[in-house]
Amino acid sequence: MRLSVCPHDIVKQLQSWLALTGYLQKHLQVHITLEPTTDFAAFYERSLPHADLAFVNPWDAWHLVHTRGFEPLFGTEAPDEVVFIAHPDDTEATLEDFDGHIIAAVDRQFATALGLYLLRERGIAVADVVHVPSWVQVIRAVAQRKVRFGLLYQDFYAGLSRLSCTQFRVVHESHTAYATHMLLLNPERHATRDALVEVLANMPQDPEGAAILQELRIGRWVRRHDLGRIEQVLSVSGLATA
Repeated sequence: MRLSVCPHDIVKQLQSWLALTGYLQKHLQVHITLEPTTDFAAFYERSLPHADLAFVNPWDAWHLVHTRGFEPLFGTEAPDEVVFIAHPDDTEATLEDFDGHIIAAVDRQFATALGLYLLRERGIAVADVVHVPSWVQVIRAVAQRKVRFGLLYQDFYAGLSRLSCTQFRVVHESHTAYATHMLLLNPERHATRDALVEVLANMPQDPEGAAILQELRIGRWVRRHDLGRIEQVLSVSGLATA
């Protein structure tokens, strides 16, 4: 069984994901290979297409369900949120100022879709979105004034150093709790589903399992099957293309 994990999470917590892989192997008696990919392009080209088990952002979760029939097993206690940023000297900018401007964001990320969705809810329409390879590149584009505004994944923002945060100003942070990263199972691996669900659900009661969840900052696995809110965000943002 192949496990693919969102590059953002692998970069931060590779050893913890390796620990989870070993934990699942021990309890399921199934060989599991973690394919650590830290580059989004390589992740989409070489890792995710071959995944049996995938931990991905809500956009990719929706895509896997609609194109490959994956089953969402669990979400987490950490919702995906978006941070709207501007150049540090742009001290008076508000969300309304995003209207008519080109912004920087990362493609195929739920934080990007959520940002556009929340802007449209307010009647704000950006002129265009420049897609860059990483959240770091979003900051760089804003800091170098290539664009006036950008969108960041809140979890990425939370892990930045104080020095990094001097390169931009936060205009707004969302608090929607619409969706989280999710763990999904390939339908070809349905035979392992019930045992896998049981092991994951019982992790908080097991000292070793609870320690791994704490390291991963998941809290606990939360059963999550309804993708309606995710589809709504993708649809309204204009990004719901399978």
